[in-house]
Amino acid sequence: MASSMLSIGVSGLQAAQTALATNSNNIANVYTPGYSRETVELNGNSGGGVSVASISRQTDSYLSAQLDSAMSASTALETHEANISQIDNLLADDEAGLAPLMQEFFGTIEGVASQPSDPAARESLLGSAESLAGQFNAFSAYLDDMDAAVNSQLGDVVGDINTATSQIASLNEQISLTRARTGEEPLGLLDQRDQAVTDLQSLVGVEVQEQDGRLSVSLGNGQLLVNGSSNYELAVEPDPQDMSRSVVTYSVAPGVTSAIDEGQLEDGTLGGLLSFRADSLEPTQNQLGQLAAGLALTFNAQHADGVDANGNAGGDFFTLGDPEVLPASGNAAGADLEVAFAPATQQEGDDFYSVALTGDDYRLSLDGDKYQLENLSSGAVQTLTPDSEGVMRQDGLVFTATGMADGDSFTIQPTRNIADTFGVAIDEGDEIAAGSSDASLDNRNILALQSLQSSDALGSAGSFNDHYASLVSQVGNQTRQVQVNLEAQQGLTEQLSAADQSISGVNLDEEAADLIRYQQYYQANAQVIQTASTVLDTILNIR
Repeated sequence: MASSMLSIGVSGLQAAQTALATNSNNIANVYTPGYSRETVELNGNSGGGVSVASISRQTDSYLSAQLDSAMSASTALETHEANISQIDNLLADDEAGLAPLMQEFFGTIEGVASQPSDPAARESLLGSAESLAGQFNAFSAYLDDMDAAVNSQLGDVVGDINTATSQIASLNEQISLTRARTGEEPLGLLDQRDQAVTDLQSLVGVEVQEQDGRLSVSLGNGQLLVNGSSNYELAVEPDPQDMSRSVVTYSVAPGVTSAIDEGQLEDGTLGGLLSFRADSLEPTQNQLGQLAAGLALTFNAQHADGVDANGNAGGDFFTLGDPEVLPASGNAAGADLEVAFAPATQQEGDDFYSVALTGDDYRLSLDGDKYQLENLSSGAVQTLTPDSEGVMRQDGLVFTATGMADGDSFTIQPTRNIADTFGVAIDEGDEIAAGSSDASLDNRNILALQSLQSSDALGSAGSFNDHYASLVSQVGNQTRQVQVNLEAQQGLTEQLSAADQSISGVNLDEEAADLIRYQQYYQANAQVIQTASTVLDTILNIR
């Protein structure tokens, strides 16, 4: 009997020690990211006493997957919101925005209209034009810097993704080896792997599956990032259609990479950067350039109809560069495309000049013997036919292609960076062509220039003020929508996090209670052993 009591007490003491160690480990890791609360499962032995059946992690794989997915979506929205808010603040600034400077510019035109022979009024107009041009340049440079920052961040994020997938693959291998060698679950390694998956989800949305104790990880398009102990790296490379733009690629064969459809990279920091660039940054750059180009082209056309204070025909008032033309990397040698802005024209029934620019990007390709122009925003494709001089015209642009072979293509960004080139072409107030062709010091032409402010000079995009107000409103609405979506997504994430923590999180109050309970359990079993020892000593001392 005494030996039986001793054996039972020892088993209980050992179980209590294991429970206390597990309890202490929980308390020690209460603030360790990714740590899952551990519990001890006890079994009664058939011959009496107790044994430790297992030590297990308290997790819910379905709930954890939901939480990771929600966090990934939240991170994408946070990234998008942090960036678009900067553009929103830039455009909507009542003091530093373009709206007050455009108002001031047309206000000084009114001053010249009132006193066309006044040198001070002319110099004031010239000064306000310089200020307006400088603000266009500054806004464009700010957006260019944001674009460069996105390209840089894409490289950093992809590097972090590759690090995370390498870690998951390594942990897959370590977990398999540990299970094979010890027959036990490597709880710490499993926690590390789950945390690595969470870290990866914060960078990019992925699909995770478990088979034979190993995780496989893939993108939304099915492209594997982790398969067992192997990981497959992503890269950031120049877009073959636009070498100034970075895209995320994966290897499809040794030395051969393919760009990943950005629609498959919606979540995580990577998805947030890509959606910001495609949905917010590039459209804003294009529309800012559309405003700059439209103002320069229409103002120059009307200015050319007048004469300056010296009786000379009006020249260009503003300077403007040419549309950006980007050859595809696989074009034939000698393939070339020149693109220019078509001059502003007066439509039938109008007394003002206007342009037909859309603010969209295009791709011109040669399909057999046909030139196909694709609008990259709408997807619409039109066949262009060169005239007798080899010139093609569409949407306020003039195209001249030479040496193109079947399959060659060029990406055209008519207004993307054009605000960088916006400037003032004249140096002296006397060069302002305020008068009509027969009276250099009258105000008929300057009045026509002033009327451009309220005319539909940008064609279907309306007036300059309408277009800029629409741009500010569009960015503002987009910002608010992203913020609303972020708030809702964060609410969902918090709910899922609370639910997950209720299962896997360490509660110090509960652990403190368990600590007391296991101490009592330990002391009770120690008392059993002491009692058994006393009984055994008594029996041995019987004579």
